[in-house]
Amino acid sequence: MTDLTLSSAQRILLQRVAAAGSDGFEIAPRARTSAAILVGHGLLEGADALYRATPAGRQALGLAEEAEPLTAAEPEVPAADQQEPPTSRPPREGTKAAQVVEMLSQPDGVTVSRISEATGWLPHSVRGFLAGALKKTHGMAAVSEAAEGGRVYRLASGGAQ
Repeated sequence: MTDLTLSSAQRILLQRVAAAGSDGFEIAPRARTSAAILVGHGLLEGADALYRATPAGRQALGLAEEAEPLTAAEPEVPAADQQEPPTSRPPREGTKAAQVVEMLSQPDGVTVSRISEATGWLPHSVRGFLAGALKKTHGMAAVSEAAEGGRVYRLASGGAQ
């Protein structure tokens, strides 16, 4: 193999495929052009969306060789099904996130406007926190229901999922 310079996207893709091991790695459609280039250089092998790093690809990354070839009999498992659940941690004391969790813990719940006033966040930031960080970072879920003063949010029973 000649001295090959990989772009950062190609190197990252090759690292992810190599980390998947002999099971193969499902490559998203937007990355298949980079995958095709790596296949052309003999660094990846595979078809459709499932690829695996070749010994030359593993060597280009400085990794040890892996002997098992990719076979058609292997089931295709989407990468999303292989992910482990995110680790959850409670918000640090004294932060706005802790303040929001405390407000959501009230039996009557809280509206987006009340959270916005208390934290100084814009309403779209409050909704983003409820939909994103609350679930992904803190492992909690908020439920909502329509009320006279607007939608009321509270922590789901038990708080953590």
